[in-house]
Amino acid sequence: MHNYNVDHKYKFQTRIGNWFEEWELDETKKKDYLKNRQNGQLASIVKDTKTNFSLRLASLSFPQDDYIHFGFHLMLQNLKTLGFLSIDIQERLKIGEEAYNITTAQSTQPTVRSVFVIIPYTKEPNYYGDDVLHYGQQFRIVANPRISNNKTFYLHSLPQTPTRCAKISRKQEVCAIESDVFNAVWKLEHADPKIRFEMEGQPVRSDDTVLIKHSFTQHWLASDDIVYQNDFGREREVFVHSYQCLNKTQNLIAEKEGRTTIDIPLRNQEPQNLWKFQVARNQNEQFDESVMDDNRNVKNLMIRVKQQITGKGAYGLRGLAKIFLEMDQNNNGVVEYNDFKWGLRNFGLTLSEDETKMIFQTFDKNGNGKIEFNEFLDAFRLQMSDKRLYYVQRAYASIEQKAGKVTLETMGRLINVKEHPDVLKGYKTERQVFQDFVSHWNKTNPDRVIPFQEFGEFYQDVSSSVQQDETFEAILKKSWNL
Repeated sequence: MHNYNVDHKYKFQTRIGNWFEEWELDETKKKDYLKNRQNGQLASIVKDTKTNFSLRLASLSFPQDDYIHFGFHLMLQNLKTLGFLSIDIQERLKIGEEAYNITTAQSTQPTVRSVFVIIPYTKEPNYYGDDVLHYGQQFRIVANPRISNNKTFYLHSLPQTPTRCAKISRKQEVCAIESDVFNAVWKLEHADPKIRFEMEGQPVRSDDTVLIKHSFTQHWLASDDIVYQNDFGREREVFVHSYQCLNKTQNLIAEKEGRTTIDIPLRNQEPQNLWKFQVARNQNEQFDESVMDDNRNVKNLMIRVKQQITGKGAYGLRGLAKIFLEMDQNNNGVVEYNDFKWGLRNFGLTLSEDETKMIFQTFDKNGNGKIEFNEFLDAFRLQMSDKRLYYVQRAYASIEQKAGKVTLETMGRLINVKEHPDVLKGYKTERQVFQDFVSHWNKTNPDRVIPFQEFGEFYQDVSSSVQQDETFEAILKKSWNL
């Protein structure tokens, strides 16, 4: 009788016919792997390519008159999650038509997945006679055309059913869909219930806090601290649901004062329903997006590389510098082409061989096949504003006052990671934030005194990777208890 309880019937050396079956299978798998890697078809490479495609830098519109106009490119920030409305073009929903998931995501800069376009609802007459968005006026929210090769995807929602609802919260689903239907129509209401009725028909200012109401179901767009894991990390779920305060509306007092009252609009909304616009703060932040997809010259390539570096987070530029420093065995600040190429790849930048050579040759001014990597990094370093420099100086003085001297050891003892923005929002643990901070300092004796120049250079790299002043200030304030 055969013993079928053995781990395997054949050993590696067992010959079947004229060849070794297991060895042949292993060789075939290895060949397929090498071929896919060479052609960029590995699952990890495909995933990184798609992710970087969605994280390309996008332009924001600059409001000349402080009002929101139709055609504006802007970001929408939820006041509960502090994340920005984002489309995940990699997660297609399993429904009859082409549709993609929507989340709120932490973002340090505008990208093609987090920048949306405000367009009018053309089936309704424009009673205002201008291109300014007004409260109560119906409109549509469209994903950036560059996210989908110029296809038009509308922010869309359907009434909640057992089969069509948000994946985790089971509330009314929100997605981006190609169909131009009434379910993709929205309107704005003012966040302050005391003036909400009076603001109907008034133009929307770029700094207003607003409610985004779904025209079909008459409920508000919302996001909550419900973790939604996708290829971009831990993001937050988006759905349609009205979060209203349960306190009394004091309608009788309002009526006594002669104000028109309705029960529902006079109730306060919870932060889950509150949204802020993010537009360009100056004219320089509005640019022609077509250059971002044109890689025929070095200038456009460098813009794309900068976008990918800042997409790595606050320590993005510092992390790339660390890779080059570890490659610099001679401590002369110089790298050859192969080290440069693999340094960029190890960091996670997606560049073709020709694109990498084009950038390298730009900095290889004497043509000897070597470049000074600090010269390359300086192309992405930005001068800190006086306001940012002020907080860096305060942080250094605070550490020096509390510990007597600034060293890696004293900074490790004094840094407050509990209040770090990434910890508060659950994107990283306290240990991860602490390790990120310590690991991005150059290898040094923990007891060596760090002068202000070196401290300032560290935070200059951080500042270059953080676009918003509020985010940079929060990192310093929370980290050093300023």
